[in-house]
Amino acid sequence: MKAQQLLIQIEPALLQRVCNSLARGTDAREAFHDQVQRFFNDLEQAMASGNPAWLDPILLEWTSSPTLTELQHKRNNVSELLTKILSITNDVAMENLPQEQALDLLTTVTPIYTYALEKIARLEMEARVAYVEAELTKVQHKLERLDRSKSAFISIAAHELKTPLTLIEGYASMLRDI
Repeated sequence: MKAQQLLIQIEPALLQRVCNSLARGTDAREAFHDQVQRFFNDLEQAMASGNPAWLDPILLEWTSSPTLTELQHKRNNVSELLTKILSITNDVAMENLPQEQALDLLTTVTPIYTYALEKIARLEMEARVAYVEAELTKVQHKLERLDRSKSAFISIAAHELKTPLTLIEGYASMLRDI
């Protein structure tokens, strides 16, 4: 039996296990189910064509909007999610298929998951780099504003000190002349 057919055979159990394990609450589980179903449809296409790039659109969608907290705390939630899906896929295949068929399925699907993990890691790193660049730009603007404020303060302070010194110098000069 082809690996793609084996995946289709275990897909209902796989979807249920992934959704129950990774999504909390009924509403979240339904929305997550649709995303996971789409992922597995793309995974089937990748297996059929031998081209793991079928997963690119959903991977890009999943990694395109990290939260500020994820970026600040350097979390790789999509990588962790995909790793958990891979683990569940292994478990479900071993539980629901004869050992030889499970091995065939996992031998076919593992390189696709590996591609997906590499792609996600790169996308998450690019998002983190963009966040750090934005933060550095903000800090640079604050430093420039602070430098301008410092220069303005020194200029005003110098002017304010010069005025009394000029008066003192004038009076000292008059006293010398006497």
